[in-house]
Amino acid sequence: MVRWLWYLSLLLLGIGIIFYISWGFLYDAWTDVGLYSITAPLVVFGVLGLLLSRTVQ
Repeated sequence: MVRWLWYLSLLLLGIGIIFYISWGFLYDAWTDVGLYSITAPLVVFGVLGLLLSRTVQ
């Protein structure tokens, strides 16, 4: 029933990590504030969603 939340959370987490690594390699900007402002919500919502989907099941 809550399986879609697990997939969505995993997708958000993956997008956040891939975005951070790819942007860092492409622009050599590992400590850019703009990069953090996009990556942090993706990773946080991904992790929280995974934890939430574990507790609901």
